[in-house]
Amino acid sequence: MDRRTLLRGAAAGAVAIPAAGLLGAPAASAAPADYRVALTDQKTNRFLVFERNQSWTDANLKWSFDPGGASGWNDPFEIRFRETRRYGMIALMTAGVPGNGRAGIVRVTGNGSRLTRADLLWEASVASYPHSVERVPHAGAVVVAGTRDRLHVYGVSSSSLGSLRLVQTITNMPKPHAVLWDDENKLLWVTGGKVIRTYKVDGTMRNVRLRKAGADIAISGNGHDIQPDYANPGKLTVTDSHHVYSVDKRTRRATSFSGADYVKSYVRHPSGEAMWTLDPTPGDAPYGGPTVYFSGGATKKRAGAQIYKARIVTTRFH
Repeated sequence: MDRRTLLRGAAAGAVAIPAAGLLGAPAASAAPADYRVALTDQKTNRFLVFERNQSWTDANLKWSFDPGGASGWNDPFEIRFRETRRYGMIALMTAGVPGNGRAGIVRVTGNGSRLTRADLLWEASVASYPHSVERVPHAGAVVVAGTRDRLHVYGVSSSSLGSLRLVQTITNMPKPHAVLWDDENKLLWVTGGKVIRTYKVDGTMRNVRLRKAGADIAISGNGHDIQPDYANPGKLTVTDSHHVYSVDKRTRRATSFSGADYVKSYVRHPSGEAMWTLDPTPGDAPYGGPTVYFSGGATKKRAGAQIYKARIVTTRFH
């Protein structure tokens, strides 16, 4: 089956966010949209894809990446999907513990695939506790957010992702936890510490560099996640330790719409349904539980899992 079947349901038409679109707010009466969800499971150190509306059992697993016991691949933090000319659909991932982490990329080779470290197109050791990774397509670049105050920029020397090498390290971004490329405004959004920051991307390939652009946007707590609002392409959703925000990309205004604690990931599907994960025991690792939450009071569980992030399987940037 073609790898693009992983995207089923993720590209539905956008709808406006309801005024009551808060965590746990009532959803529309229609049945939930059917889309695929990627999970980072810190219990088994695996990256997993399931249908939103099926039970999340091994029998229903649609795709996975299992790095085995390889050093640095402990505690998965991030997965996202992007489209490339050379490889088609790829998955970008990070994992690790303080002082020993990894970022990696695999080709999404088909529905039902069970990929391992042998399938990696590229990986890099990242000692700064990498929590997120993003691709900047026009620049031939990948950016990794290391929560120990580092942004790492990698550039290619050819069309091969295997040629990615470190070309820049930014040390003045506080505790960067998440990065997101904005293909409409040509900005890289980063959240960490108590700020949301944007960077311009200058140059290409091994000459690529990030340059801070625009005033920082203040938030109240330690920033954790930043995602497109697929129901409103002009907005982003950002989480910190005690809030979830809607960020207007044009005005750069962040508006808190929830005081929920320790939301590790939050995203809104084009149907308007919100999906998020929480850390039930924030004082110790792993940072997650078995439950993924949906607006309208719905939940899904992966028995025994410790889920850090839940992502919509889509290659869209907005």
